[in-house]
Amino acid sequence: MLNTLGLVWTVFRHGPTLYALVAWNAHQMPNAVALVDENGSLTYADLLARADAMAAALAHRIKPGEAVGLLCSNSADSVAALLACVRIGARTVLLNTSFSATEIGRVGREQRLRLLICDGDWPERLREEVEAGLTVLTLAELKPANAKSPPLRLPRIGPLVLLTSGSTGTPKAVRSRVGLRAGLRMAGALLDALPLRAGAPTLLPLPLFHGHGLATLGMGLAMGAPLHLCRPNTQDLWRTLQMEGIEVLVLVPTLLHRLLDVPGTQAAPTLRAIICGSAPLGASLATIALDHFGDVLFNLYGSTETGLISLATPADLIAAPGSVGRTLPGVNLELRGEVGRVIVNGHDTGDLASRDAAGRLTLHGRADELLICGGENVFPASLEERIVALDAVAECAVVGVPCTEFGTGIHAFIVPKPGCEITPEQIQDELRPLLPRMFRPQKITLLDALPRTQTGKLLRSRLPAEAHMKMGATDEQSSP
Repeated sequence: MLNTLGLVWTVFRHGPTLYALVAWNAHQMPNAVALVDENGSLTYADLLARADAMAAALAHRIKPGEAVGLLCSNSADSVAALLACVRIGARTVLLNTSFSATEIGRVGREQRLRLLICDGDWPERLREEVEAGLTVLTLAELKPANAKSPPLRLPRIGPLVLLTSGSTGTPKAVRSRVGLRAGLRMAGALLDALPLRAGAPTLLPLPLFHGHGLATLGMGLAMGAPLHLCRPNTQDLWRTLQMEGIEVLVLVPTLLHRLLDVPGTQAAPTLRAIICGSAPLGASLATIALDHFGDVLFNLYGSTETGLISLATPADLIAAPGSVGRTLPGVNLELRGEVGRVIVNGHDTGDLASRDAAGRLTLHGRADELLICGGENVFPASLEERIVALDAVAECAVVGVPCTEFGTGIHAFIVPKPGCEITPEQIQDELRPLLPRMFRPQKITLLDALPRTQTGKLLRSRLPAEAHMKMGATDEQSSP
């Protein structure tokens, strides 16, 4: 009873926010580890003190409701800065660190930023892009030696603003109130399906500026779990998995593929759940991961705009490896057609999906990417999955090109597996018995890598530019 009253009081003082979760954990278990980064571990008490010191430094510069941009890689300091912004009631815009200086400047103008918090060499890179009136601070400048916390007042909850990945166009801002209520609601919906426990060490190599990473931060704080912030380096990830007793690994399909490609690795002995999301998980990759790690793979489907939508359990992935499972509690999902647009709580996600007899969803790509070749619908993701099944192919992306015979033809961009010497002609020979003529690529371009976001989502719109850049170094072959 006393614990419940204490939590209610903490929420009353600080609002239903990420900061309130840290304040509560700092009171209940001050010496428990909250975060681990390359500089070591930080307890909940230390994290709260660091966030309060930063809040004191910010309170003299920012009024509640004004916009602050956070442009930082994952670290304990960047989490403390996020918590500080939440405490003072700022509208916090989480900026993608892969953006160019020009893009950061554009977002800064659109979001009317008053202050930009960054790390690394961003101050120098942004010198010519910063608007008059916008102050740029480094994380180091936000850590004064003897700062006092700002006076408490009734909580004013500033929203967190996420930016969509921009895989099909210019990123747009999406306001999200990811905090105590959202974190607990998500944890409650997933606890029945995921083998999570309070205090389970969790490994997060995904950026916090993405909804998947931010939701994991909220879940970790809600469950009092030590969160390991790791760079997406496969050797570092394997070492952390095997030496830190990691029970929960949160990643994207691209990173899962790279982990499985590291030779001589063994399954992590304490791993209880791999939570994959943010991009399509191919059926073949799901099967390989289940064979390697055991029945611990879960596939989440969601979007920045709508939040989490569905979850595929290991049993779902064994029965239907390409599925994203069943819709989560509280999600009202409608499919407009047998293979139709996904409508979630009245919002058109732009995705195409089908549903099997067991109620499991399978995604078929974006509606605006659907190709019609010779009068037949071609879903790029499905075609890519069939091409990737070839032994020598590591990755594949396809786009439509004008074709006199079929109206729309297929241009395939293929990344060969390391050490595989293969030509476009050989790929065409292998595809000839596998695909109908209208679905076979009319052009194949070999690339060293596909253009992707930091969370592994394919940037299909950049493929022509990539092909143009590589044209002199790759072979192309028209399909007979």
